[in-house]
Amino acid sequence: MIVTDTAAAEAPAESVPPEAAAAPAPEAELETEVNKSAREKVLDHLTDSEGPQTVAEIIQGTGLIRNTAEQAIFRAVQAGQIERTAPGVYRLAAPKPPRPPSPEPPPPSPAGHTDEEWIARIEAWQVNPASWNIEEDGPPPNDPNHRIPLDVVGRFKDRQAREAKEREKREGAAAKQEAADAELRNELLAACRGNFTPGPGLNDMSPVRAILELVPVDHILFALRCKIDKRAFPGNPPLTSWRDPKFLRAVADSYCSGVVIPSMVKAWGEAGKAPATKTHQSLPPADQMPDDIDDLRSHHDLEHAPPGPHSLPKPPAASAAPGVMGKPVVRVEHSPAVQASPKQETAQIER
Repeated sequence: MIVTDTAAAEAPAESVPPEAAAAPAPEAELETEVNKSAREKVLDHLTDSEGPQTVAEIIQGTGLIRNTAEQAIFRAVQAGQIERTAPGVYRLAAPKPPRPPSPEPPPPSPAGHTDEEWIARIEAWQVNPASWNIEEDGPPPNDPNHRIPLDVVGRFKDRQAREAKEREKREGAAAKQEAADAELRNELLAACRGNFTPGPGLNDMSPVRAILELVPVDHILFALRCKIDKRAFPGNPPLTSWRDPKFLRAVADSYCSGVVIPSMVKAWGEAGKAPATKTHQSLPPADQMPDDIDDLRSHHDLEHAPPGPHSLPKPPAASAAPGVMGKPVVRVEHSPAVQASPKQETAQIER
């Protein structure tokens, strides 16, 4: 029987098993094995082997030259793929635990606002309820059906509680300061003996607090008794403000003359001196001298003259600076009428 070309073309082809069709050709297997990197070959050898392998065993099992094999082993150790169990002995590294899944991003806000934007809108609504946009943000915060996220509501309440606590603390400190200012104001005004005019200038204690940062209160009281109290001088004008330059200068003069200048004089006078080894008894300070000295001073004032130094208030004690006397000592000089003549002095010498 003769088979024509047409019949041969129409004859069914011989079926090929699927395994044979899927199997790679020997040439493809060889090409894949050749294209493997040296590190892959090292990993494959350690995977197929039982237990740790020496470098020589790895070279023999992979067919790599020593230099290439050692470089591949080094890179695999650095990458954490294999580990060394002994000098020159390696095995596959234990598998690393999988990374924990990254946290899911927070769900978007119902209106597309951040937490800070929500808080800003709530604060604006507290100031002006008409500023709330119902169409965009839903019902206002005071509505139970509002669409504000619960965590935003919690943060806003925490912020309000913290601000209320800080405000209460500030108000308490201000109340204490106000009470202390009132007590100090009453003490200072009492030194004026009624010669003051109440008003905002005396209610503001800021200048006095600034003075007390440097100067003790005794110097302020001394300045008031000298420059405001009419008993020291009937022409003293009434005090209207703690910022009065006359009053401030009097405080500065009292502090400088009673503390600053004496301390400077003492420091300059003792410059270059050796420390004293023996303490000498000195005269008592002026505030410890007999009271009858004031009587002696009063004899030298004219009848209609303004009060002399003996009738002024005593300056504050020099507790702020060592070596400063409590009140000045006035030198008493005899008038020419009671002084002895030169002849009388000569006669007394001859006797």
